[in-house]
Amino acid sequence: MRMRGRALGAAVAVTIALGGLTSCTAADRAVFGAPSCLDAEASPSVIRHRPGQAVLMAPATRSSLPVGPVAGWEQVVSVADGRTSLAAVHPDGTVSVVGVDHDGSLAGAGGGASEILVPRPVPGLTDAVAVSAAGSAFLVTHSDGTVTAWGDDLLAGGGRRGDDRRSRAPAEVEGVEDVVAVADGALNVLALRSDGGVTGWGINLTQILGDEDGTRVREISDAPGSVSVANPGGAAVVATGAGEVCAWGNNSNGLLGVEPRGGQTPRPVRVGDLEGVTDVAGGNDHALALDSAGRVWVWGRTVSGTLGDGTTENSAVATPRQVPGIPPAQRVFASDSASYAVDHEGALWAWGTNRRVAPYETPDLLPRVIALPGPAQEVSGNVVLLGPRS
Repeated sequence: MRMRGRALGAAVAVTIALGGLTSCTAADRAVFGAPSCLDAEASPSVIRHRPGQAVLMAPATRSSLPVGPVAGWEQVVSVADGRTSLAAVHPDGTVSVVGVDHDGSLAGAGGGASEILVPRPVPGLTDAVAVSAAGSAFLVTHSDGTVTAWGDDLLAGGGRRGDDRRSRAPAEVEGVEDVVAVADGALNVLALRSDGGVTGWGINLTQILGDEDGTRVREISDAPGSVSVANPGGAAVVATGAGEVCAWGNNSNGLLGVEPRGGQTPRPVRVGDLEGVTDVAGGNDHALALDSAGRVWVWGRTVSGTLGDGTTENSAVATPRQVPGIPPAQRVFASDSASYAVDHEGALWAWGTNRRVAPYETPDLLPRVIALPGPAQEVSGNVVLLGPRS
C-alpha cells in the first residue's frame, strides 16, 4: 500500500512552468495545464492464469512456426510474443521458447540453431509466474518479484548500453524488485510493483520514464498508485487505485488525453473523466481502458480501425470513446493496430488491422469474435493463452 501527496507540488510546478510558456505552442501549454491525477492507494498482485493451450494466430516474423495451437504448450500459464520468437511459462515455474533467434531471444535454448520449431526450456529459470516482451527482449516475473531478462541488450540489461552489460545470457535485472506485471512494449520497459509504483528503463526520449535523463532502471517517482500499466509507445498509461486513467510522456497522438495534441510531460495527467477503471492496454500509439461496468474505451491514433467503429483515417483522438458492439468485458489487450477484449464467457473480441490468418481472421475492422477452441485468458501480440473449457 502507498499514498503519494503530490497535489500542492504539482500545482506549484505547473504555475511556474506556465509562466515560461509564452513562447511555446498551444499544445505545450495545454499539456502543462492539464489536470493532475488524484493521490491513490494501490496494492496490485500477479494475475495468475489457469494452465491452458497457447495458440499462435498469425505467422511469427521470419519463422516457419505453424499457425495454430503450439505443440508442447498445451499446459502453460503465461505467454509472450517477441515477433520472431515466443516464450511461455509452465505451471512448474519453468520457461520455454520457440521460433527464430533474434538478438539472443532464444536464450541459448536452441543450442546455436537459428530457429527451433519445438519449444525448449530456458536454462536455469525457476519460480516464474509471468512473461512479457519488450522489443526483442523477454522479461520473466518471478514469484519473489524479481525479473529475469534476455535478448535485446539495452532492455534485457536494465538500460545498460554495450559493454556495460556483463552477459547476454538470461540474468536478473538489477535494481528491479517487488514486480507483479511487466507491460509489453518496444523501446522501453514499464514494470508495475506490488506497492502500486512503476519502475522503468530503456529509451526515454519522450519522458516516459520521468524527467531524469538516461536509460538505467529507475522508479518513476511521480507515478500515482496504480493497478494496471500499459506502454502504447511514447507514453505510459496507468489505471490508478482511485479508478482514474493517468498518462505521461508524449501527446502527439493524444495519449495524454489533452487537446490540442502535441507536447510532452513527465508529470502524470488525468485522461478524460473515466471512472472505475480496472485495466489498461496499449497498442501502437493507441490505448484501451476497461471500467468496472465492463465497458471498453479507446483513444489515440485512429488509423487502421483502432476505434472499433470502422474509422481508418490517419488521425488521432484525445478523448476516450466507448468501443461499440461488444458485451461487458473482463480484460483488455492490444498489439500494433489490433485490440482485444475478453468477455465474461471467455470469448475473444478483436478489432483493427492485424496479421491473423484463418481460422483466426475476422472479416473487417469492427469488433468480432475470433473462433477459438477454448476461452481466452491472455493475449500478447499474436499469441493467445486459452483456459480450460467450463
